[in-house]
Amino acid sequence: MAKEVITSAILVMVSVIAAVTFVNAILPSVYGLSESYNSVAHNMEDQFKTDLDIIFIYPEDNNVSVWIKNVGSSNIPLSKLQYCDVFILSSSNYWNPGFESNSTPSWEYTFENGDGDTWDRGETIKAAISLDSLPSDIYQITFFLYNGVSTSDTFSK
Repeated sequence: MAKEVITSAILVMVSVIAAVTFVNAILPSVYGLSESYNSVAHNMEDQFKTDLDIIFIYPEDNNVSVWIKNVGSSNIPLSKLQYCDVFILSSSNYWNPGFESNSTPSWEYTFENGDGDTWDRGETIKAAISLDSLPSDIYQITFFLYNGVSTSDTFSK
């Protein structure tokens, strides 16, 4: 009978140790998974609150001026505009100007009706795009923000 009590006690201790080890192995993974879901949810919220609209395009010689309005509910940090992309497509060519590049094609921005460190709702920036050449054609311009939100429009020269 004493053997059975000792055996049962050893089995209970081994079971408790196994359960604690299992919880210690699984809990960090579950915590890490919840952090991943929180990060994805935050990124999706950022995308849902962000929206842009191209309000005017003016091509002149080898330059294109594009006025873009923040029509979303989020404020866009100006420091993130360096991570944005501009694409200009035609039937025979495409350009992807670099942000504030020393060579063409390049693009830079100026505030038209705002100031500060953020591009707030209702404010407009003017993107000035310099190209090597811009022959007469029909073009599509697409502006991509750092978070994947984009706006497109067409123009002709």
